[in-house]
Amino acid sequence: MSEYKSVLSRQELERYQRFHFEKDRHNYLVSHALLRYSLSKYADVQASHWQFAVNEHGKPELDPSIDLGIRFNLTHTDDLCACVMTVDRSCGIDAEYIHRKNNLESVAQRLFADEELARLSKDNIQPRFYYFWTLREAYVKALGTGLAGSSKAFYFDVGEIDKAVSMRGIDSSGGESERWHFRLYEPNNDHVLAVGYESLDDLPVLMKEYIP
Repeated sequence: MSEYKSVLSRQELERYQRFHFEKDRHNYLVSHALLRYSLSKYADVQASHWQFAVNEHGKPELDPSIDLGIRFNLTHTDDLCACVMTVDRSCGIDAEYIHRKNNLESVAQRLFADEELARLSKDNIQPRFYYFWTLREAYVKALGTGLAGSSKAFYFDVGEIDKAVSMRGIDSSGGESERWHFRLYEPNNDHVLAVGYESLDDLPVLMKEYIP
């Protein structure tokens, strides 16, 4: 933990200290260390030397002074953090702990498209709710708009057996949904994780477990 703290910036350390609960501080520290060390696996930059900026919607990105074409996105939830990296293409990632006691039906009615709602029932709302939730989150995080970019004009279809993902309809940035590709993972019995990236081609996603 001390080593992880040593690579964070002053601003990151200040934010780390502001978390009230130790669990939240721990998740923040490990996820940001993961991001910094992962970036350094793909470029000759020390983990402590990465500098970040945010876009107009608050999405973190590399500082323009470090123009390496690397795009990234970061997520953390109870007991799991993850990041995705690409070169010169938008990407997003979201992970969720599926055992939270939330009113999933109410959230789904407010945010999901009719086609997604039709795939939910009281018998299978978990983890299927989190399939659609993480896919939507990964998509809007890739756009950099947050939930403001979510819309019922598009929906996700998830295969029953292989969990193959397709996006239907028009995306909220005005382009065709064929520009986007998605992967859905269940890394363990407690989490669902989705990755999305913008590309005309369906590219491989290399997934690995990594302790910084």
